[in-house]
Amino acid sequence: MYGAILGDMIGSPYEFHGNKKTTDFPLFINSSRFTDDSVMTVAVAEALMDSHGKDDPEIKKALVASMQKWGRKYPRAGYGGSFYRWLKAKHPQPYHSFGNGSAMRVSAAGWLFDSLEETRHMARLSAEVTHDHLEGIKGAEAVASAIFLARTGNDKDTIKEYIVQEFGYDLSRTIDEIRPGYSFDVSCQGSVPEAIIAFLESESFEEAARKAVSLGGDSDTQAAIAGSIAEAMYGVPEEMAEECRKRLPEDMLAVVDRFHAFFAEEDAAFDPFLEGNEIIREAVSAYYKAPSEETVFKVTEAVRTRMHADGHFLVPVTVSEDGTEFAFRTLLNKNGEECLAAFTSREEYEKGTKSQVLSDFIDQMLKVCLDTGFPGIIIDPWGESFMLTKDLIEMMIKADGGTQYHVPDGPVTQELLADGSFLKNAAEICSRNRSLTNMMKLMKILRDSWVWIPCTAVFSDADQEAAEKMVAEAAENGGPESLAGQMFTTKDDVRLVPDVLQNGEDFFFPVFTSAEEMGDYGNNFSKIEKHFLKAMDLAQNNEKNVAGIVINAFSEPLVIPKEWFGMIAELPSAFEKGK
Repeated sequence: MYGAILGDMIGSPYEFHGNKKTTDFPLFINSSRFTDDSVMTVAVAEALMDSHGKDDPEIKKALVASMQKWGRKYPRAGYGGSFYRWLKAKHPQPYHSFGNGSAMRVSAAGWLFDSLEETRHMARLSAEVTHDHLEGIKGAEAVASAIFLARTGNDKDTIKEYIVQEFGYDLSRTIDEIRPGYSFDVSCQGSVPEAIIAFLESESFEEAARKAVSLGGDSDTQAAIAGSIAEAMYGVPEEMAEECRKRLPEDMLAVVDRFHAFFAEEDAAFDPFLEGNEIIREAVSAYYKAPSEETVFKVTEAVRTRMHADGHFLVPVTVSEDGTEFAFRTLLNKNGEECLAAFTSREEYEKGTKSQVLSDFIDQMLKVCLDTGFPGIIIDPWGESFMLTKDLIEMMIKADGGTQYHVPDGPVTQELLADGSFLKNAAEICSRNRSLTNMMKLMKILRDSWVWIPCTAVFSDADQEAAEKMVAEAAENGGPESLAGQMFTTKDDVRLVPDVLQNGEDFFFPVFTSAEEMGDYGNNFSKIEKHFLKAMDLAQNNEKNVAGIVINAFSEPLVIPKEWFGMIAELPSAFEKGK
């Protein structure tokens, strides 16, 4: 929340008085204050905390009550006319606004929830109580999505690509290109993309806020939006957080403090990437009870198992004052050597000295150790610790046979996709590590790939009758083997009907990266090769109402949900000029 409120304060003196369209201005002056952006940011945060876990009507009710309470408490914070009337209404109703008020107040939704889908849903609810225009909702969802992606470790390219694909914003411009002709605009569509660009071009929290203000537009709101995303990427320098606190009243500070405590509790209670790490702790405990080569091996196998399941370690780090760089914290082993440290759970981390931590894939941490020359990683140093030495790590990597967990970067070419092996490799990597970055890369590959589809050949009634007659005659004249070498020619067109697989109550449309991938299953079907976009059309129109496409169902299957079809279809081809 500091990011949004600080952006509001930094931009507030320049909202109507201009700043000569430059990033060179005092960050805080006497008139730097909170405005309606901060008041409503606090209101939405309080409502989402109060209604956490409740159904949509209760959440909307809490949002309306909180926003009206805080708006009436600070009636001169600078609200727009329509929103001010909404604050005073006895029975407030949404008024179809596409103003950027929905985006300026949404930051809490980007932090409080565990999935991108839930984050977007909560952002939509927070907008709909007032700004129920499509653009108003889009603005809130886009900002909350960017915050969620930034705080969960995605890079700027991934964030940019997701926002462009999902919300259609033009993020190809630069701040220097926008600034000269830009003017005051309070619509979501005219201010949110520009604020996001200010974040994307920044290298620190402060730079994001300065770039947003330098546009010379709705400076407090655009800096609040850029600042809210920048906080998730860089954090907020401690001295700036203190500057923020000095300018907030006690009642708003209480909500800010409650929010940060609430977020910490939620983060500790549930981290899907740490769930399952108990098998590592159990293996280490067994080692402590009976140290041997066998129990050491069981620890390494437990680590490998979690690595294959997309597991994370919590890693202690130090972050630079401007939030732009971090370094791994180290501990001394028994030989006085500096080693990396990693925790299997939040509880293990909280047993000892506190520091900032980041959550990272286990395989990435193992590679960092090998690449940086540290002698090993101390797992859970405050409890039953285990020294995962470089020798053990090398043994694990070798046992994996060079297994990859990240889809390769680089241009997608027709030669690369020719035999389906590159697509197969990418799908298998995503099956092991279904991160957003990997899935975005896979979608680009699927956009230009060809796949094999198993189909049942369906004859016309006349051709079916002729085939059955041919078989019957063979049975009377020496048996079915007498058909060997004979040719049957259909007179009518043969209809090829794609097969569909069932898993529980759901149906899936199977495709394969090569005909050979079908194995024995493929012996029962005709096989046709189709572009993946055509395969999506066939799946979409299948009478079984399939839930998605499953790639290589009988080796290392990966499901592409039906909800992703539209995103894949809208991606530009990598083979087109300039793509």
